[in-house]
Amino acid sequence: MTSLIERIDAANQEAFSRLVAAKPVWVDVRPALEVLPGMTRQTVLHAGPPIAWQDMCGPQKMGVVQAALHEGLAATEAEAEELIMAGKILVAPCHEHGAVGGMAGITSASSPMAVVYDSVHERYGYSQLFQGPAAGLLNRDDYNREARKRWTWLETVLGPVLGKAIRSTSGIPVKPMIARALEMGDECHNRNSAGSTVILNALILPLYETCTDPALLQEVLDYLKVNEQFSLCLSMAAGKAMADATKGIPFSTMVSAMCRNGVNFGIKVSGLGEHWFTAPANRIEGLFFSSEWSDADAVPDIGDSSIMETIGLGGHVQAAAPVLQQFVNGSFARATSVVESMQLITLGQVAEFKIPNMNFIGAPTGIDIRKVVQTSITPVIDTAIAHKKGGVIGAGQTRAPFDCFAQALRAFGAQYKPATA
Repeated sequence: MTSLIERIDAANQEAFSRLVAAKPVWVDVRPALEVLPGMTRQTVLHAGPPIAWQDMCGPQKMGVVQAALHEGLAATEAEAEELIMAGKILVAPCHEHGAVGGMAGITSASSPMAVVYDSVHERYGYSQLFQGPAAGLLNRDDYNREARKRWTWLETVLGPVLGKAIRSTSGIPVKPMIARALEMGDECHNRNSAGSTVILNALILPLYETCTDPALLQEVLDYLKVNEQFSLCLSMAAGKAMADATKGIPFSTMVSAMCRNGVNFGIKVSGLGEHWFTAPANRIEGLFFSSEWSDADAVPDIGDSSIMETIGLGGHVQAAAPVLQQFVNGSFARATSVVESMQLITLGQVAEFKIPNMNFIGAPTGIDIRKVVQTSITPVIDTAIAHKKGGVIGAGQTRAPFDCFAQALRAFGAQYKPATA
């Protein structure tokens, strides 16, 4: 009779193999309403695990309300909140609609989505396009006006222009872009300047050939030139497609999702289906972009971008981007020790994602809840810092809370041990 350990090992090998075999390709940019499963005009999505409206952090609440106003679902902020509390505006996690969203993760019906397709497992992943570099924290009304102005530009200019350019190609493979970015000094979460350069190079000719309006072309190129985080939205969409290919494998203890909403951190586990295991999100150790800000101004860890660590990037390959150590007063030795600790809680290495300055070892990938609980080592997350009133005010790193993994392992034991009797 096959033992429980043998079944777990076989299931984990299957989950890990699916992750490695995935070949995500950027194929389109389309409005969320056209592509996201279950999306409606009355739906607004947020980052992280499910959370009640009254429990949301400030940036997410503000983002949901502004999205409702932007979509014409309400005329005032007060009306938007009434409709939300009455359930007439539906608020749900991005992850539950096949998508991921950076920071607050706000995604509404008209949001242009990067569409990534993995033909190996026939899985899609989606991520909203980033607004671009922030102009600094403004007062609340100015901030919201500027955000909605940028949303409109993304919907009317960037999304359509990029979509037309991408559809004129056979698609842009994302994993080779990630691999190249690692060679050039990115870790593909906090640092994406190399990946964005690679993407810009791939887009130049398609944009030139498909955008006949010189003014629009100039706007798009100006955006791509200065937005060093642009490639992250593609990496996140690819990460979602890759991680979703590992879901639903009985007996697997591999993590299939990690995300946070500024209040809670949540994980899913392959062998435990769609159940979320949550714990309070941790604070972020990092560097603030101005001396006027401090930890008192920041919300705890927030965003779906930890999908990058879920597939073995970001904090798991921190040594590939030693420049990020400036955010945590660290060193290259510290960065390599982080990578080595991630090897202790993962199932293997993805050879395609090499860390050049650690003798080209592969990225430690496939977080195993058993190993996390056994070692008490939790995944390191490279991340940005959000202000309580909105806006990005710093960058650094944090860790996933241990209790998520302990809960998941207890649930795993309850579900599978009786089946082996």
